[in-house]
Amino acid sequence: MTADAGRRAAYEPPKQSVRGQLLDAFVVLALIFVTLFGTTYLIESEDTGAGAVRPLAELPITPGERVQYQKMIDTGVADLETISAGVEANQAGADKYDIDVLALLGTAVLLALYLGFVYRVSFREYREVVEEKFGPSDGDGESGRQS
Repeated sequence: MTADAGRRAAYEPPKQSVRGQLLDAFVVLALIFVTLFGTTYLIESEDTGAGAVRPLAELPITPGERVQYQKMIDTGVADLETISAGVEANQAGADKYDIDVLALLGTAVLLALYLGFVYRVSFREYREVVEEKFGPSDGDGESGRQS
């Protein structure tokens, strides 16, 4: 087997076509776009508006915050409506951080399935690369493990 190993050509990984690379890049960019756009759209569509705009003096903020917000209004960085909405959104509430247990379990199951899939595919590809580089292992390509 050592004589055969000396004659074996250098390992060359399989080449991916330009079309395949562009398709991969497009799919990744599309997934990123959908994720970011979807998240932004869903968050904006859930905003119902805090209601009536309250004067700065009536907002539940500290005097130091009131001075800073007034400076922001005076310099044109923000308007009273934006500040009022921001203060209202940051107020504590009983329903502010609801956790949907079913969605949490669904996410955990989906994550576990995805990671299992990635592990299985990666392990299979790893074995293929090792076999391509070093040849099939003794025992008909199986080392006693099942994937």
